Amino acid sequence: MYKIPMKRVVFLSVVFSFVFALSSMAAGQSDDPVLLKINEREITVSEFEYVYTKNNLNPQVLDPKSIDEYLELFVNFNLKVYEAMQLGLDTQATFINELDGYREQLAQPYLTDQEVSNQLLEEAYERMQWDLRASHILINLEEHASPADTLQAWNRIMEIRNKITEGENFEEIAREYSEDPSAKGMPATANRPAMRGNSGDLGYFSVLDMVYPFENAAYSLQIDEISAPVRTQFGYHIIKLTDKLPAMGRARVAHIMVQLPEDAGTEQTEQAETKIKEIYQEIKDGEDFESMAQRFSDDKASGRRGGELPPFTSNRMVPQFIKAISELDERNNISKPLRTPYGWHIVKLFEKQTPSEDEAMAELKNKIGRDSRAALSQQVVIDRLKSEYDFTENPENLEVFFEKVDESVFEGKWDKNLMDENAEAILFAFADTVFSRADFAQYLSQTQTMRTPEAIRSYVSAMYSNFKNETILEYEEQRLPEKYPEFRKIMNEYHDGILLFELTDQKVWGKAMKDTAGLKQFFNNNIDDYMWDDRYDAVIYTFNTEQAAKSGRRQIRKAHRRNTPTEEIVASFNQSSQLEVSADKGVFETEEKPVLENLSPKSGISKVVEHNNSYHLVWVNDFIPAQPKKLSEVRGLVIADYQNYLEKKWVNELREKYEFTVYREALNSLQKQ
Repeated sequence: MYKIPMKRVVFLSVVFSFVFALSSMAAGQSDDPVLLKINEREITVSEFEYVYTKNNLNPQVLDPKSIDEYLELFVNFNLKVYEAMQLGLDTQATFINELDGYREQLAQPYLTDQEVSNQLLEEAYERMQWDLRASHILINLEEHASPADTLQAWNRIMEIRNKITEGENFEEIAREYSEDPSAKGMPATANRPAMRGNSGDLGYFSVLDMVYPFENAAYSLQIDEISAPVRTQFGYHIIKLTDKLPAMGRARVAHIMVQLPEDAGTEQTEQAETKIKEIYQEIKDGEDFESMAQRFSDDKASGRRGGELPPFTSNRMVPQFIKAISELDERNNISKPLRTPYGWHIVKLFEKQTPSEDEAMAELKNKIGRDSRAALSQQVVIDRLKSEYDFTENPENLEVFFEKVDESVFEGKWDKNLMDENAEAILFAFADTVFSRADFAQYLSQTQTMRTPEAIRSYVSAMYSNFKNETILEYEEQRLPEKYPEFRKIMNEYHDGILLFELTDQKVWGKAMKDTAGLKQFFNNNIDDYMWDDRYDAVIYTFNTEQAAKSGRRQIRKAHRRNTPTEEIVASFNQSSQLEVSADKGVFETEEKPVLENLSPKSGISKVVEHNNSYHLVWVNDFIPAQPKKLSEVRGLVIADYQNYLEKKWVNELREKYEFTVYREALNSLQKQ
């Protein structure tokens, strides 16, 4: 299925507020005065009023000032659209192909049955209330396998299931027999480390995380129940439900991690467990979680944010993590130390974000439209269209394909000319169209590809079914603009939105990325906007008590003069506890590290500085006075500023290039409402 690039989705969602008005308002309204005219193109007051009220936070108040400001945006938008049309961007192949892709997605709701879709939506919403954890055993089987291969796979999966029902351990059986590689684990390669087997454990998941037949079976099980064999596109599965939790939704948490490999030795394991328990005890005794994460978490990326992780759902984390979160009920609850394959963790809950029913339904509807279960709804439409268009077929004319198609089709080499004899024999017909053997041969030729061989009769029958369905749906899709005016209007939105995206990319976004000379000149002309403040190349040592910091000052000075590594200096203080001293090494601005604010610019050891209930010593390697940043250091920011500059310049050029008129008297009538 065609995928809309995400950058375009975001851009089009913004501009469609404008485009909808341009495409859907009646242009010939006699009581709708013209507000804006660009050469021969006229835009009316009602069009402006629609987009203004749609985007204004308080549409009940038509503030004259805000109307004037919004009018400027409205004029700029229409100038850009007009420019794109004048340049003929709508005649380019890339534009036509992309518009076809949008059309394909837009057509989907018109090609599915609403009643079936609603049933699937309600079912998904009910399942969304739970997170499941399951294990499985897989026996691979091609989707269109022959009856003999299907029977063989069935017998194998039933033998395995019998072993389990007779008392053998599910996890051990999964490691021995499952054809899912993750069950056994995978050795290291040049591109990835070795991966330990999961014994069939899939972790936690929710609705639409698994293929539909697997999901159906999993949600029908009780905990520790073993399913009957389940057929999916991958083969036969046996599923064991191992846990069922109220849906977590999207969790926001922080964590402190003490890293520990799964193959760690006894000493390393004991040190890690001791350290996490000390951290946990300090937090229980009142220490701030965020400060402890910054100082001691081995997950440095989240540690800099006080341990906070990006929001995630149940299928995005190891199951031990999800289970711990499920036991935290209130904001700021903190878990006991827990072990995962990555080490030890302490988890702090911020919130479990659960969407409202309306939000959940909207998200599910979108996902179901892209899921395999949508075919159930689509099949109802196909059956209805067959009746509407008097569909008839001659299945006897298909028989010859079972003889003429051979295994070369699985190498992409089958010759459609083998069907030349009586090629015009009709396979099926509907409405005012007929489809012959030649048409299906052409379809087989175009869709053949390198793939695992399967039974010819099964393959041809499946492809013929696809051909019929795709043909009747394509016919209906082509008629959508004349059958459904709202479809035609939305397609006009896409048309103008894509045009504007393409032109903006050429004039602003892409140019800013590629115009290295212009970017460098812009940077040099605005160098004062990109300055470093005073910085220190330093190591900041943090102590729990003032006395400990004062006592350690001389030791740190001597160690640095001997060029002792920072890690060794910290370790020398942490003999009795892993939490006595921590260190932060780097080049820092004073705004980033407040402990540096009143520091001497000289190299060497500072006096003890108190900040946030901790005591700090700073070893200064070098003081770096305020100076301009290099372009390489702020390239992303400069590109963004350069894009804004190019945008303004482009708009000014369009305003000079095209003759446009704003009819203020029409605008005044709107302001008086």
